[in-house]
Amino acid sequence: MNGPRDRTNPDATPPSGLPAPGSVTQKLQAVSVAPAPRMPGAPSYAPAPPGGTAAPPSLSTVPTPSSSYPVPTFAVQYPQVGTLLRSTRGEYVVQAIIGSGEFGAVYECVGPFDQIYAVKMMRPANRPYADVYAEWAREVQRLLSLRHPNVVYIFDAFEQGSLFFLALERCDHPLLSMLGTPMQEGLVIELARQLLAAVQFLHDNDVVHDDLHPGNILISHGSDRPIVKISDFGISTELRGMAATRPNVVHHAIMAPEIVATGYTSRQSDIYQIGLLLYWMLTGESAVPLDAPYPDLVRCVAEGMPRQRAERIGTPLGELVARMLRRREQFRYGSAKEVWAELRALPTWQKRELFPAR
Repeated sequence: MNGPRDRTNPDATPPSGLPAPGSVTQKLQAVSVAPAPRMPGAPSYAPAPPGGTAAPPSLSTVPTPSSSYPVPTFAVQYPQVGTLLRSTRGEYVVQAIIGSGEFGAVYECVGPFDQIYAVKMMRPANRPYADVYAEWAREVQRLLSLRHPNVVYIFDAFEQGSLFFLALERCDHPLLSMLGTPMQEGLVIELARQLLAAVQFLHDNDVVHDDLHPGNILISHGSDRPIVKISDFGISTELRGMAATRPNVVHHAIMAPEIVATGYTSRQSDIYQIGLLLYWMLTGESAVPLDAPYPDLVRCVAEGMPRQRAERIGTPLGELVARMLRRREQFRYGSAKEVWAELRALPTWQKRELFPAR
């Protein structure tokens, strides 16, 4: 997991340095060690003592943080290589640190039945205990309810030492490690096919991912083709029947134009982010300057530079990507399946040799 520049304020400047997992301690603002806020009619949640475990929430039980509690602080110790994590389902031994971001870290662990897992930890980041718990509970809920071959699989969820963990399937590497040189069109379309299938599934379930960057797209190597797995639903949002919703967190480098213009996101925002991914795969470089100051990123997006760059590719696939990157949502594709309908009609796919139908 490559740490995104997530901020609760989309107009703020992205942070620079992030603490590394395994560093000595970090202060965690907490609602003491009292039960987390409780929704009416829902069972209460009480954190276990250090070293203990807590059961993951049910699909209908995600408490809402409250400001009515005092806010003391206490120190937490991040896992390091050799740390033993305990769940009601077994033990996980940390073998390596494989990813780190502002709000999370990922560890390679040997778990129950000597299987290899990717164990994600929710990084406190000086947030209230109830907020961290709610984020963990929300991601557990998403992963439990969104079972799809191209969505990362969750095996376990637990708490230890006032930190929250998810045991996920271990993939081989993120898409990010494949970027930097142009890919063959056949490979780009195959990866797009799987990515679009997963995103259509999310949208059919009224979920917008909102964070489709190369660090959150994981790759496993199948028998005859790479397998795409979408991960990290920490900032995904539910539309609840609405056409758009206001996200709490924005990843600056992949924000869609509507975020800049209105602060809202929609299904078409995911289409835009996939367009950015396809451009990067096709050309070997990002359509937006990743290290640019925030005002420059806003200007780049507002002026439609990603679409203009895609148009300069000068191929039918480049034209398709350019349409995905249009500034106005109504002029993009209406759904992921509409994108695939045009992708599969391209000569590169019709005459494919890399990945025959199976």
